Amino acid sequence: MAHKTKVTFIEPAGAYSNVFAQYMTIPMLGPLYLATLAARAGFDAEILNENILSRPVIADDLADTDILCLSCLTPSIDRGRVIAREYKARRTAMGRPSRTIVGGIHASMIPEDVVDDFDQVFVGEGETKIVDLLSGKYTDKIVHGERMDNLDAVPIPNYTLLRHWQKIRYWPVMTSRGCPYECTFCSVTEMFGRGYRMRRVEQVIEEAKQYKNKWIFFVDDNFVVHKKRTDQLLELVRSNGIKRWSCQIRVEVSRNLSLVRRMSEAGCRTVYIGFESINPASLEEMHKNQTVEDVKNAIQVFRNHGINVHGMFILGSDADTAETIPLTSRFCRESGLTSVQYMILTPLPGTEFYRKMESEGRLLHKNWQYYDAMHVVFRPRHLSPEALQKGMIECFSDFYSYTHAIHDAVNLFFITLGNLFRSIRNKVYFPSWVSPLVKLFGKRVVHNWLRFNRAYLGYLNIISVSGQKNDNL
Repeated sequence: MAHKTKVTFIEPAGAYSNVFAQYMTIPMLGPLYLATLAARAGFDAEILNENILSRPVIADDLADTDILCLSCLTPSIDRGRVIAREYKARRTAMGRPSRTIVGGIHASMIPEDVVDDFDQVFVGEGETKIVDLLSGKYTDKIVHGERMDNLDAVPIPNYTLLRHWQKIRYWPVMTSRGCPYECTFCSVTEMFGRGYRMRRVEQVIEEAKQYKNKWIFFVDDNFVVHKKRTDQLLELVRSNGIKRWSCQIRVEVSRNLSLVRRMSEAGCRTVYIGFESINPASLEEMHKNQTVEDVKNAIQVFRNHGINVHGMFILGSDADTAETIPLTSRFCRESGLTSVQYMILTPLPGTEFYRKMESEGRLLHKNWQYYDAMHVVFRPRHLSPEALQKGMIECFSDFYSYTHAIHDAVNLFFITLGNLFRSIRNKVYFPSWVSPLVKLFGKRVVHNWLRFNRAYLGYLNIISVSGQKNDNL
């Protein structure tokens, strides 16, 4: 029996100091698509996801691997380098050849940063070239992929290739790639383009039906771009009994009440919205094309239709001042958001913001593990790095507190009681009890983040006091 080439695809974990990332583990689809295609072509393919394994990948895991493929984000690239070194050392000790390939958004944005650490660097979308790459057809050090015009050629992922796939709680499904907007801090358009490419809705449903009794997360950066197609997709979701799902959208969706109602009736339970800021000047600086009133209206509309709202806010734009942070915290506490995610504006490679910070000499360091939107890695205009970091922590601590969890629970009790009486004559949406539970849980997460990041807070204190750049973390 001929020996099959063993190919292991790895999604490394980011820095353990980002404890927030460990509580909603959704595997990246890239390794799943590529491993599925490799297995179909006759390779012995396996996927190791450190977040799902709940432990680091070690050399023993890779002893039989002939080709190691790593898909890395910016905060996980340094971990990817470590895995590649340990793998090559183990194979050398065994007297067997090794081959490492790195891909993903970090390698695609700045291949020069990783070219010396891996045998090959793959830039861009890999589905059309992965089999030829593994087979040795491409021998260049840097290999460029092609954007897929036909997303229907993307396979339905074979999750059995993922070790411990049974631990997945949220099942990712892609319906499109690309985004027509141009937010200055986002690397999506650089990676996938501004053109909005779509899968046939029938193919999306064929995949989603496999997970219809589970929680589905539509991973599109913007789930609603083409309204007619969205209507078709929602009807198929509803008619096929897919009852629990979430998606990422923009605020303008809330202006179409009929669409929001259909989303609710089709099983949408949570929307993830990048509100980004309540500072009008910051919204303009980021090219968000939305107002603070749009933000308020969106939260209310989705709540009125029984859909939870996870609001995402970015702190640290050049328009933000010391007053912006407490105002943002107060807004989130009083707005009725189910959950909130505060992020530090981060100069991710490939973005307009990264190029600006680098050209102005405002990057504090290039220790990539901290480029996770939870750590300050640049010098803000109107705040010290330490003040911005502490401001983010205060926002989290203010929202995720036991006091606010109890307050929400009491309010929800009376709202639910009132809706019970109104439901006798009219259709009403009962409020979700997710918010108080999330706030109770989030309190512990904030505590753990502080515990794991004491050294980084000390580093920010030093450079804030000295006013100097310092790469020694």
